[in-house]
Amino acid sequence: MSSARKAAAAVALLVLAGAFVCLHRAAVRLSPPEAAPPPESGARVVIGTFNIENFSMTDPQSRTHYTRSDAASLARSIVRSGADVLALQEIEGDATMRAFVPAFLPGWDFFGNDTRSYQDLYFLWNAARIEPAEGATAYYPQSSFVHEGTKKVFDRPPLKAVFREKSSGKTFTLVNVHLKSKFVLGARDRERAQQANTEKRRAQLALLNDLSERLRGKGPLFVLGDFNDDIVSDFDQVLTLSGGYSYDSKKSNLDHIVFAGIERSRLGEARETETRIERRSTKNRERPDHDIITVEVLLP
Repeated sequence: MSSARKAAAAVALLVLAGAFVCLHRAAVRLSPPEAAPPPESGARVVIGTFNIENFSMTDPQSRTHYTRSDAASLARSIVRSGADVLALQEIEGDATMRAFVPAFLPGWDFFGNDTRSYQDLYFLWNAARIEPAEGATAYYPQSSFVHEGTKKVFDRPPLKAVFREKSSGKTFTLVNVHLKSKFVLGARDRERAQQANTEKRRAQLALLNDLSERLRGKGPLFVLGDFNDDIVSDFDQVLTLSGGYSYDSKKSNLDHIVFAGIERSRLGEARETETRIERRSTKNRERPDHDIITVEVLLP
């Protein structure tokens, strides 16, 4: 074969090879993409709990009175937490909530169990996203148990309410709790007083288990609030901070979120929002003494 024919044949082979490469690349480009994972379905809400510590705006002479500056700081913490609905503990009552919410959280709403104490339970929610599907109901207000005499189980009866996420219409149930503390200040027999507190908390947890069973099968359920204990072993599914403390002064986690009727995969991790108000706090004691604990929920 002449040199000219060899050169022509080589060019032809290169052209064919180039065409094959182009076709192969075209085939790669035109092959259908891998199927994308199905989008998550459901409505996202952020629920949480916040013990405000004797929250009152009605008596300027009281040592527990929250000033307008204090209230503004509380409102900023609540907004910063990203919560859509909060279970609140240690509220003075309706008068304080009427003074606080319209002035410092416009567009939010509330209801609760006003017993004219500084230890009442309330719900607070962003009305742009959340609405009540059922009003608040206090459970076991008259229940008693026997420990060295007959005693009332709940000084602060658990408060239950059903809420609806507006855009989707999906509902969920919250049970707001504040269990008996471990404090025995002033007790003559501290050991005996501590045992009485423990027995009372056990009786409270038993009734909360009973209530949880009664509410099962009615959609996502969350029992949340101040359990006054670091460990809540009475429930199988509990969210607690994995780092940091909800009760900074004692370096402990007393605030938990128990869940039922919803898969763990639909819940985020428990998150903390610092609530310290400088004017009210000291080096050794933060006030409010609890932080806000929240979790993001993907409602089924």
